[in-house]
Amino acid sequence: MNVRTLFLFLLCACPVGNLLAQYIPSAYPIEMVVHRGANHLAPENTEASALAAIDHGANWVEVDVRTTRDRRLYNLHDETLDRTTNGTGKLADWMAADVDTLDAGSWFGPEFKGLHVPTIAAMLDALKGKANVFFDVKRGTPVAELVKLVRDKGFSDNSFFWFADPEMLKEFVRIAPEMKVKVNASTIERLQEWMAVCTPSYVEVTADAITPAFRTFCHEHHVKIMAAIQQANEQDYLNAIAARPDLVNLDQPELFVRLLGAPSLEHSR
Repeated sequence: MNVRTLFLFLLCACPVGNLLAQYIPSAYPIEMVVHRGANHLAPENTEASALAAIDHGANWVEVDVRTTRDRRLYNLHDETLDRTTNGTGKLADWMAADVDTLDAGSWFGPEFKGLHVPTIAAMLDALKGKANVFFDVKRGTPVAELVKLVRDKGFSDNSFFWFADPEMLKEFVRIAPEMKVKVNASTIERLQEWMAVCTPSYVEVTADAITPAFRTFCHEHHVKIMAAIQQANEQDYLNAIAARPDLVNLDQPELFVRLLGAPSLEHSR
């Protein structure tokens, strides 16, 4: 029995599967994008959380790109170091050599003591051949340096990018036309506005915004739909699955595969 057949058998055999089978065509895959990694299993934005997510079937790992005072790129969600490390203040005020001494794991659990804030380069090395990457590029990131790193690490075809700063997006489109962009839009009209700025490959929306008309418009324009279910509960996950997105952006891949009735995918490391 192949993986797809097994998946469909398990999907239809479980109570949740009976509910969802009416929504999911037999050849309809939903790709998993993990927000800050599997951050209920390991400290967020670390290699440990990324690899835990991959072990539970994640196709994509999100990394948050921030920059130190000496322009080294790190994977850190917050603007400051306070919440997830034993450092204080803005990452942008620190030198890379000092950031590398910080503990980014003990706050989550003693077994993670000694984990460091990973550089983007280290994250890409750890994910090479295991998962694709979604780059959430924070304000102040040197776009050209990020593009060069992504190209050098061989992720140009295995990634997509989101920019909170529209001017950074315009710079990115100009210097990296071969790379894919994600936009946020809950209506066709808003998506059309973004299409005047760039050629989006992905659009992120809440599940309730995925109407038949929205789905048809996106797919006619070769835009994949990603349902946003970060910091969500089980019902939110079920609602997203029923909305039939192409991808889901979530925190708990372990919960997602359990709700689908699908087995976790163990990857050798």
